[in-house]
Formats: sequence, structure tokens, C-alpha cells
Amino acid sequence: MQDIFVLRFLKLIIVLLGTVLVYLAIKGYRKTRRKDMIFLALGFALITAGSVAAGVLFEFIGFQLVDVDIVEAVMVILGFACLVYSIFGFD
Repeated sequence: MQDIFVLRFLKLIIVLLGTVLVYLAIKGYRKTRRKDMIFLALGFALITAGSVAAGVLFEFIGFQLVDVDIVEAVMVILGFACLVYSIFGFD
């Protein structure tokens, strides 16, 4: 039972840090108007949302653990792709 509280706490930390990163990237976009900052924010948002989606799908909707991991992995891959694009996609 203690493990579930540790997991929820860690997910909460992920959400908090992810939200801070998204906020800072959007703030950077508003300051510089550089398109790469939008993809930076989108990447962090997708990674954060993937973690949240995994928890919601497993605990509340009843998805199997493998299905939840697949959804989370796809969102993390898309998020990392956005991060890579934000670094290399604009000149």
C-alpha cells in the first residue's frame, strides 16, 4: 500500500516540474517570439501529459499495465521528437 503513495508522489513531482518547464518555455516564447520555444514547450507538455495519462488510464479507467505503458511511451516519444525538433529544426 505504501508503494502506491510513493508512485503518486513521484507522479505529482513529474507534473509540477513539467508544468514549470512548460511555463518557462512559453514565457521564453513570449519574450523572443522564436518558434523553437513553442516546440520546446510542446515537448515538455507531451512528456508530462504522458505520465498523467498513464496514471489516469490505469487507476480510473482500468487499462492494463501494458496498454498504459504503450500510451505513455508514445507520448514520451512524441515529446522527445518535439524537443529534438526545437533544437535542430530551426536555423
